[in-house]
Amino acid sequence: MFCWNEDMIRFLRDASEQSDYHRLLAARIARELPEHARVCDAGCGLGYLSLRLAPYCRQITAVDRSAEALAVLERNIAAGGPQNITPLCGEIENLPPREPYDAMVFCFFGTAEETLRLARAQCRGRVIIIQKGWSEHRFSLGRKKMNRRSYADTLALLKELEIPCRCEKLTLEMGQPFRSLRDACRFFEIYENSGAAVTEEAVRARLTPTGRQDFPWYLPQPKEMGFITLETGDLPDSINRN
Repeated sequence: MFCWNEDMIRFLRDASEQSDYHRLLAARIARELPEHARVCDAGCGLGYLSLRLAPYCRQITAVDRSAEALAVLERNIAAGGPQNITPLCGEIENLPPREPYDAMVFCFFGTAEETLRLARAQCRGRVIIIQKGWSEHRFSLGRKKMNRRSYADTLALLKELEIPCRCEKLTLEMGQPFRSLRDACRFFEIYENSGAAVTEEAVRARLTPTGRQDFPWYLPQPKEMGFITLETGDLPDSINRN
């Protein structure tokens, strides 16, 4: 099970606040949302996508199992952020809404099977699934294939279950700014998954100097993803692979 730590939260907070990624992604998602929708952001993490989606929705329920991650969203709301967001901590399958959501957003959330089952149980309308479009670990110094399912795997499941959908590929920049070279080394110590040695020389080779005093180093990272839209009414009663 994925668990946040203090450094991971700090790095993602910096990346989110120094990037247009969530604003651009929210604008694309908004094109698929019903008017005045009650929306669930499933597995919302630090909540930056929820913050950017808020102007397009009547109400957002931002669900995550990590109290530490949701604390970032709660602080942003308290500091003058949108007031139509309800953070909710726990396992989403144990937190059904009183009335089904008008739409659900699953951004890099679990497996395709989990996503479809939750959508079937908790939503009455539009389902937006955003999956990884890359096949190798992005933040490893060496090359390493991912084990988790990707956009292509999700499309294969939808085809197998004969679930109609609309799909497209998107690429949005969301690199990682660093406050120091030591911070950059710490980042790779956390995310390195290929067995490569994390050395200052190897890390520096991946970075771009920015000339900024606050974030002098930047790790460029085009984030490739698959964007899938479907309707809950098209989901079968049972979500199982043959």
